[in-house]
Order: sequence, then structure tokens, then C-alpha cells
Amino acid sequence: MTYSIIGLLAIAIHLILNYEVFRPQNKKDSSEVKRSFRYFMLAVFAYYVTDALWGVFNGLQAVKLLYADTVAYYVAMASSVLLWTRYVILYLEEKSVFGTFLIHAGRAIFWFQIAGLIVNLFWPVYFTFDEAGAYHAGGIRYVALILQILMFLLTSAQTLYIAGKTTGTKKRRFQTVGFFGILMTVTTTAQYFYPLLPLYALGYLLGCCLIHKFVVEDERKEYLQKLEELLQIQQQQEVEIGSAKQLAYKDPLTGVKNKRACEDYEAELDAKIKEGLIRDFAVVSLDVNGLKMTNDTYGHKAGDELLISACRIICRHFSHSPVFRFGGAEFEVILQGQDYE
Repeated sequence: MTYSIIGLLAIAIHLILNYEVFRPQNKKDSSEVKRSFRYFMLAVFAYYVTDALWGVFNGLQAVKLLYADTVAYYVAMASSVLLWTRYVILYLEEKSVFGTFLIHAGRAIFWFQIAGLIVNLFWPVYFTFDEAGAYHAGGIRYVALILQILMFLLTSAQTLYIAGKTTGTKKRRFQTVGFFGILMTVTTTAQYFYPLLPLYALGYLLGCCLIHKFVVEDERKEYLQKLEELLQIQQQQEVEIGSAKQLAYKDPLTGVKNKRACEDYEAELDAKIKEGLIRDFAVVSLDVNGLKMTNDTYGHKAGDELLISACRIICRHFSHSPVFRFGGAEFEVILQGQDYE
């Protein structure tokens, strides 16, 4: 029964660290990398469960349950290796010869173990239990572990070599996979020599903590960085929209607001009147005399100067109110507050 302690501890830590990973997710909002990581974590969780149950059934001497759980144990182990290789390729965006080797190695190890378990039903080449309920490992089990050791060792060597030539996020990603490979190489080697100790589970426990520390935290930082970039873009767009709106509302000759701005201002004023927020106000309409005569006699430049001068007088007189030019010689002022009084 004490064998199950590591498995139960691993289950608890696994659930705590990967709570967000195990939550139901919308496939449309989840990338292929995240889905692959989730499947790998689920396979590791299944492995922990079978490993913990193995200790329970072994303590109860329930040979039939122990046999079934051992089969499930090796299937979970094979599945976790297969899904780990798939995740690594997607996570590292590795489409090189190394990536091809890793994905084929994962598949080969998976089907080798599945085939061995099927043969084991008729001929005990993988494992067996004697009449006393004692577990005995077969030759195929040792071959499967050797293949995993070689795969983890080669993966860690290659990823750490690439990490040494890169920088930034890519360097951290390759280092994470490399250190995970080292942990699994060491613990799988130890499992080879001590088949009745939960050393493989211990390797996964430490390796998944490592992945959570660097992978999940890095993804969170990248998400926050992208969010900040989007907020900056949004703020810039708001500034640009505000500038464009000011240009659209501005009379190019006099610099005061135009007819479009006046219409929007009146609409806001009407809404405030309906809500009872405004009671006293006044509308002043003005027309500059002599514009046509000035244009005809002295030219349009002189007419423009006349309008600009007239606008200055209006703005100076109604210094606390919005002034609008309707076009031509027509102006409008909406009075509130001090100007209204």
C-alpha cells in the first residue's frame, strides 16, 4: 500500500497545477498546441491513477485486478510517451529531421508496447504474476524501457544543443524540453533496475512541475504581452479616431465647429432636455453682412478675411459657448451658463 503514496501525491499535485488545463475548453478558442498539451496531461494523469491502484491491488493480493491494472498501466505509459512526442513537435514548432524522428519514435514505442501487451495475453513476454501474486517483468518490458531511455536521452541532447544556439523564448522552450528529457532519462533508467518502485511516476511528477513552471508561465506572459499590445493599438486608434472626428467637425477657414458638429451637439442637447438635466439655454443665429459685395469687389481672399475677423468677434463675445459656422456667412452659438446669463 505504501507504493501508492507517490501516485496519490502525484495525482493531487497534477490536479492542482493543471486545473486550468483540465477545464472544458471551446475548441475554436483553443490552439492545437494547447489541445496537445491537454491530451498529454490527461495521459499522465491516467498513468498516475493506474500506478496508485497498482499499489492498492498489490496490497490486497487481488491478482486479477492487479493484472488488468498492469495492462492499463503500460497502455497509459505508452500513450503518454506518444502524446509527449506530439506535443514537443508542436510546442517547439520543430519541422526538421529531428521532429520527424521524434514523432516516429513515439509511434514506434507506442505500438511496440501495445503489440507486446497483446502477445502477453497468450505468452508472458511482457510481465507475469506467479501463484503467490508476485510481479515478474518480462524481456519486452525491459526493451520498451530501453527504447524510452534512448528517446528521452537523444531528445534532451538535441534540444539542449539547439537551446545553446538560440535566445529568448525559443531558448527557454528548448531548455524546458531538454531538462524534462534528462529527468525522464534518469528516472526511467532507475525504473529499469527497480521495477517495483514508482520511479517513473516520480519522473513525470518532477517533469510536469518543470513544464508548468516554464511553459504555462511563459504562455501567460505572452498572453499578457499581447493583451498590452492590443490595448496600445486600441488607444492609438481612439486617438486617431478622435483626431479624425475633430477634423470632420472643424470648419477649415475659421477653425470653429461646422454644421455637422452643430447637429450632433443639438442632438445631445435634446437628450439632456428630455432627461431634465438642462432647463435654460439660448440659440443665437448670426449672419455676416456684405460678404457677397466684398467677394465681388475685393476678391474671395478679402471675403475670407472678413469671415475670419467676424468669427473672432463672435468667439470673443461668446467666449464660454460653442460657436458653429453653417457655411457661407451664417454662424450659430448655443448659450449656457455664464454666456446665457
